[in-house]
Amino acid sequence: MWNFNFSRQETQTIQIGSSFLFFFFSFPAFILLSSTPMSKAIPLQPQSPEYKGLAAFNIIYEAGLDNESRPILILCADNLPDPNTYDYDLILSFIMGRLGDFVENDYVLVFFASPARYRPGWFWLLRAYRSLDRRYKKNLKALHVVHLNRAYRFIFDLANKIISPKFARKLRYNTNLAQLNQSIVLDQRFIPQRVVDYDKQLYQKRPPINTARRFAPPPALIFGKRLEDLAVLEKKMGADDYIPDIVIQITDNIRKHGLEKEGIFRKSPSSEELQSVKAAINRGEKVDLSRYDIDVSTALLKVFIRELPEPLISLKFSEDMGALPDASICTNDTILKVKSKLATHYQSKSIYYGLLKFLCHFLKEVAENSMKNRMNIHNLSVVFTPNIIRSESVSLKNDSKYIHVPDTQQSALADAALYLQQMNQGMILIQLLVAKYDPIFS
Repeated sequence: MWNFNFSRQETQTIQIGSSFLFFFFSFPAFILLSSTPMSKAIPLQPQSPEYKGLAAFNIIYEAGLDNESRPILILCADNLPDPNTYDYDLILSFIMGRLGDFVENDYVLVFFASPARYRPGWFWLLRAYRSLDRRYKKNLKALHVVHLNRAYRFIFDLANKIISPKFARKLRYNTNLAQLNQSIVLDQRFIPQRVVDYDKQLYQKRPPINTARRFAPPPALIFGKRLEDLAVLEKKMGADDYIPDIVIQITDNIRKHGLEKEGIFRKSPSSEELQSVKAAINRGEKVDLSRYDIDVSTALLKVFIRELPEPLISLKFSEDMGALPDASICTNDTILKVKSKLATHYQSKSIYYGLLKFLCHFLKEVAENSMKNRMNIHNLSVVFTPNIIRSESVSLKNDSKYIHVPDTQQSALADAALYLQQMNQGMILIQLLVAKYDPIFS
């Protein structure tokens, strides 16, 4: 007989971690064993008072983009409320409603399994699995699980023969935050303080994991370079209409092979294929993009814009622009205001203005084919705004000192709410620049 001696903390981890992961996503055998009739939960609508009330717990929230420009959602077990006080069926409907904003696009989920103060009942978990059907799983590209370690590995080994192999390939196990940081870089403000404190306790108990690479990667020639440096490399410094060669190559390939593809820019290729092509380009190799799926080109464009050390539009500029009306009702005064602010802001940065102008014109072309590709200006703004509009102080690499993290649930919620407000305001600006391209950029 097996004799597993788990600590009290690890026992709690087994209960909570296995609950969320297997029954939300990958334990169909349990359903077959249960004959209890039950209905699926119905997602809550964002405008409902229940949705707004549960949002205050910050159970699931958006946390920027990963290195392949896919939205990141964080599910934090520690933020689940007391099940004796709150209706967990309503919480399930809230989670479904929140996920519903992302399931049509590729997305990434980070699950902080510990610490956790409460856990839901098994009956609720079964209903959750039945409610979170294929619609919620098909575009989930990676599930990064943090702080499960030995307990969850034990459960996974037992269930490995019946778990969905396709879903199993999406799972990434991370013993601590430092290990997570090797796969996905999270802005520190999105990591709850109690998760950070728990991580520090683990670090004190266990020796650090050596995640250093044996060989340093060669310096990048394309991605992550300043536009000024690229212009020098391509011997085009001083040209007012400079556009990087890689951007021209990518957009030409999309024009030829992808403008009519349904959902273009929403889907992402396999990480291995994308990273392979990106690495080859960064080494200066000539790559024929037409040999690859069009999703490789669309992902490369988003990643290139995202990894520019200086954003095309700074967060401060977007905020200084103030409230803007919808593009469909904007007046000539609004267009003149935007045009004037762009001219002033980019007076000494014409190279960035040129790329912004080029990108907006290209997105206008994509939107003009929306009857076939289903990507209208609004949908394109959802995808591109987090890549185009960023803080000028964003770094591509986090250090291991998780400083400036929210110290309370209220401050964490405020950070997440501020991010959403900034992105919503930025989306309106991007929609305006694309929809009114001719009068603004003429």
